[in-house]
Amino acid sequence: MNKFVVVDLETTGNNNRGQDRIIQIAAFVLEDGEVIEQFSSFVNPNIEIPAFITELTGISKDMVKFAPQFEQIAEEFYPIFKNAYFVAHNVHFDLTFLQKEFERIGLPRITPLAIDTVELTRVLFPTLTSYKLSDLARVFNIQHENPHQADSDAEVTAELLTILLKKLEGLPYASLKILEKLSKNFKSDITYYISDLIQKKSDLIVNENNDIEEFRRIAIKKSRFSMPHEEEDFVEFEEQLKFELEERMAVEMPIFIKREEQFTYMKDVFNAFESKKILLAEANTGVGKTFGYLIPAAFFSKQHGKQVIISTSTISLQKQIIKKHLHTVEKVLPFQLKTASIQSKKNYLCLQKYEYVVSEFDDNYDSILSKAMIAVWLTETDNGELDELSLPSGGIHLWERVCCSEESENKRSNPWFHKCFYQRAKNQLLLADLIVTNHAYLLSTLKNKDHLLNSVKTIVIDEAHSLEETSSKTFGITFSCLKYYQYLSRLSTSDSSELVHRLYKNDELSPTREKWWKKIDHLIKEIKYESEELFRLIRDFILSKQNEFDKENIRQSITLGDNITSSQNWKVILECANRLFDTNNMFFIECDQYLKLTENQKSTSYKRSMISEFKMIVEQLMIMKNGLHEILFDRNDEFICWMDTEAKGSFHTTMLYCEKVNNADLIQKYLIEERDSIILTSATMSINDSFSYIKSTLGLHEDQLKEKIYPVPSDFGQGMKVYIPTDLNGIKEVSQEEYASQTSQAISKIINSVNGRTLVLFTAFDLLKQTYDNLMQDINSINASVLAQGFSPGGKQKLIKQFLQSKQTILLGTNTFWEGIDLPNEELDCLIIVRLPFTNPEKPMFIAKSKLLKNAGENSFSSLALPLAVFKFRQGYGRLIRNEQDQGSLFVLDNRIINAKYGKEFLKLIPENKIHINTLENLLKDF
Repeated sequence: MNKFVVVDLETTGNNNRGQDRIIQIAAFVLEDGEVIEQFSSFVNPNIEIPAFITELTGISKDMVKFAPQFEQIAEEFYPIFKNAYFVAHNVHFDLTFLQKEFERIGLPRITPLAIDTVELTRVLFPTLTSYKLSDLARVFNIQHENPHQADSDAEVTAELLTILLKKLEGLPYASLKILEKLSKNFKSDITYYISDLIQKKSDLIVNENNDIEEFRRIAIKKSRFSMPHEEEDFVEFEEQLKFELEERMAVEMPIFIKREEQFTYMKDVFNAFESKKILLAEANTGVGKTFGYLIPAAFFSKQHGKQVIISTSTISLQKQIIKKHLHTVEKVLPFQLKTASIQSKKNYLCLQKYEYVVSEFDDNYDSILSKAMIAVWLTETDNGELDELSLPSGGIHLWERVCCSEESENKRSNPWFHKCFYQRAKNQLLLADLIVTNHAYLLSTLKNKDHLLNSVKTIVIDEAHSLEETSSKTFGITFSCLKYYQYLSRLSTSDSSELVHRLYKNDELSPTREKWWKKIDHLIKEIKYESEELFRLIRDFILSKQNEFDKENIRQSITLGDNITSSQNWKVILECANRLFDTNNMFFIECDQYLKLTENQKSTSYKRSMISEFKMIVEQLMIMKNGLHEILFDRNDEFICWMDTEAKGSFHTTMLYCEKVNNADLIQKYLIEERDSIILTSATMSINDSFSYIKSTLGLHEDQLKEKIYPVPSDFGQGMKVYIPTDLNGIKEVSQEEYASQTSQAISKIINSVNGRTLVLFTAFDLLKQTYDNLMQDINSINASVLAQGFSPGGKQKLIKQFLQSKQTILLGTNTFWEGIDLPNEELDCLIIVRLPFTNPEKPMFIAKSKLLKNAGENSFSSLALPLAVFKFRQGYGRLIRNEQDQGSLFVLDNRIINAKYGKEFLKLIPENKIHINTLENLLKDF
């Protein structure tokens, strides 16, 4: 069947079982890729069209007043669905609504094969960040004249379908075979179409894409390996800096303006490399920090034949350096630069594990969809990294099953070893001039003396202000009750359909083996029971201390000190924990015997994959058990341990932590001592022109260092204005509810005066939630669409992309939005800082660090709280002005910036002539 009817409806609402009716219908009939018929009509619903529907669609009651009723047009287009696929963007809504309308007027119910273009686009274009029709129209350059009107939406969907079918037809035979199997559980009835394509490919001699290879019935993109060409006439850095670099940068870099600060910074970075020094370099916004260290790092690597590591704080910033900054740098350089990127192995797909899971039975929709997306993605990806994919929320659980682990590196048991993405990434490190990674991966691998990164003696640490916090998490322990439960669920027992059941069915059973499996079943059930009992006790224990904390907080936490752990209830927890550990140990002994027994046995690849997964889960459970034991039993004064849980969640939301309070010695041992040269750079490292705070946290000694601050260029930030209202109450002057109400009202007033995008930065999720709820209750009075972290769908990058798609948008964000996002060139018009970003004084790590400072005779506020808040404030307002052409407004709603003595520490960060202080009403009059 090669006939498709693409349909779109506009309705008075989403309830097809109630009083809602169609107000516009459009259908495009496609056959052999051509539109052979089309139908479009407004429909008189004989009921009122809600105001929000008119606002969304542009369809008013006057437009449908003289339109035909559904009964009058139904007979005309009813026959077009015969022997055709019914296609829509979110097909369940359109098909169900139309079926109900046909039934309502007495026509027989249509039951066509259906294709959902949302689902099919997710499968065939698995790396897109949005699958909204308007966003897809932009991606595929489809003209979309009237979004949310049926005729325009149906036409766009028809063009989208053509693109999707062409992509499907171009897939390799092996990929189609995987999709054929998985698609039987899709929402779409695309299986029949795929089966026809497979038959055609079987009947014809088809020349498959030369860039694709098939291995073990899975199609993957061939890896391309090329040796870099050496340049004959190499130009040294000093000479290049003197004669050509500025000209090259002007040609290759958009909006390039020469900054003396940037060129001085480049010289200092290169000199630090050559003289084997540690450089503490604060390069303020506007200096051009990233290019400022990448260019001299590239020259140093080429001139001296030494690799340089570039490490930054997050994976998203790591990707930004690779895809954005290095792409430009390579054009500027007079030689070929070889770069490589590496991150934690859990972020890479293990092809052996994927081969196993794609062939197993599965009835979970998100898991099935994810498998299909990966099958297509494998024909396109060079790197096999998780962050390339837009998996559904449930797909993350599948990824945990198919990501690389220690077992993936076993050459003997892994037929995919030589095609492994993680191995490929490691191999690329060997020939790279510059290696880009992130702090967490760098610190975790430096503990391994044999790791390749340990041999690199020159490192740039970007976003160095976050290094100590990352080291605390990297060298610490985090125990998730949910993750522990998920590992146990993946094992389950022999009477389920999970891993133990499949291993049991594939085992060569004998009376002895049967007895062994019964023992495993019993131990797993005991572990489940004891762990659930323990997690409930811990959660109840945390909530029993609730009166000590703000009851409005979403998560409740307690620090494990002597005053906590001496109680009778805590002793009950430890007794339960000991029972769990004893059962765990018996289970591990039995599993070890089984794994030794199967190690040299001949078995199918399917069984080997199951054994590999079993081994990985057992190892993870052992690691988690040891971590939990350390948190509960092995504490000492150098570490801080705490627990938290969601007040309204289940015991699965409980988390336990253990982190070293001062990580300076570990940073020295694993990072500083082994290097020739290190550049520690950031836009925010000094307080009052002093690096004393960061030197103490990183354990840096004066004799090792060269320190320098590169000031903001004099003409930078001229387009910024800072507004500080004087008539807002402080949070201690009113209740949190009143404060959230005041905040939402202030934001509404500001938004309605701003013509453009506004980012609102919070320091606590609880206040963000209350403010968001208030804004949504009064959404009709706000002249903008509202996005909010934790409430709008998607992670940080997806929210930013949605934020940029509309000019009049507001985005509410907390911690992760204070840094690491780059919104230049008029993409951000207004920034609102709700509160000065002081760390919550109840945070366990903050309490522990404060205690250390107090014991050393120092003031924890001036030595810890204030420096951290000033750093974060600078990071926050740095989101607004990213280059000299940017313009924007900053509102600070926290009156402490003008009323408190320490407020001047924040005000001095802003040019005095840019600051406006008045009532909010008067500020907005002059806005």
